[in-house]
Amino acid sequence: MQLLKDNDASLEPLAGKTVAVLGYGNQGQAQALNLRDSGVNVIAGNRDDLYRERAIADGFVPVSIADAALAGDILLVLTTDESQPLIWNDQIAPGLRPGKTLVWASGYNVGYDLIKPPPEVDVVMVAPRMTGINVRSLYLKGSGALAQFAVQQDATGQARATTLALCKAIGLTRGGVFESSFREEAELDLFAEQVVWAGLTAWFLECFEIGVEHGFSPELMVMELYASGETAEIFAAMTRNGFFKQMTHHSTTSQYGTLSRGPSLIDDAMRARGREILRHDIKGGAFVQEWSGEQASGADRLAALRRRALEHPMSQAEDAVIAAVQNAGQAKE
Repeated sequence: MQLLKDNDASLEPLAGKTVAVLGYGNQGQAQALNLRDSGVNVIAGNRDDLYRERAIADGFVPVSIADAALAGDILLVLTTDESQPLIWNDQIAPGLRPGKTLVWASGYNVGYDLIKPPPEVDVVMVAPRMTGINVRSLYLKGSGALAQFAVQQDATGQARATTLALCKAIGLTRGGVFESSFREEAELDLFAEQVVWAGLTAWFLECFEIGVEHGFSPELMVMELYASGETAEIFAAMTRNGFFKQMTHHSTTSQYGTLSRGPSLIDDAMRARGREILRHDIKGGAFVQEWSGEQASGADRLAALRRRALEHPMSQAEDAVIAAVQNAGQAKE
């Protein structure tokens, strides 16, 4: 994998262009501010809600998404994934003309053909691997988040140069950007959500129940699993030092226990289930079909799943623990 940095990109392709940020949410705000601070002409498009008020507070004069799409040469489509197919025909597509550039921060809708842009425009992706608030804070510190980029459609012959220019203006080439594709980004994101994090979430709940069943207090289980902040520190150390290399910061008792017992906790059924979710649900498109149907029907199942999660004893036990940790932090300050 080749990681491209500041010296691999130029801001020249953005000269004289208007970048329209469609959706002033977390990524929209961060990218709009970074672009503006890099000297790019930016306009903000958003519906009349709290995000529009945020854009005004940041010094923009926001217009509707339809008007921004019409005025911009480069359109950053940064509304939520689920909203994009709903507003595409009425608010974005009418503003397109040959030579414009459509930019997504996620490969989901284009990668799975839920949106099919016309052939006369460039279709690219700039996908920071970081939340919007961190994309902005890293930029202000003179650093940058890692990101993926992709060129799906190059109608002008300049799509790649424009994409790298956007990466540089947002501050992403400071951290480094690597080339991917819309479908790969979408599939990898879904894999992380449905296998990696889904598995960790389910296992944390199982560990909580095992511990309480064997006499540990619910509050101490919550503290041990995540509320103390130690788990977050371990993940941060993995980022800095490496997945296994960070273990040198732990006791030899911890190292031996983790390395000797870990493999026995994964069985063939779990391995097969992870592979089946990737093969059928993600690569095969079953999840996209299911999620589209869920949204069309009002997302009742999602609401029920959220309620069930919040009713779990671990979720109920954490309130007092989190409050105590926060109070301790405030007292220390």
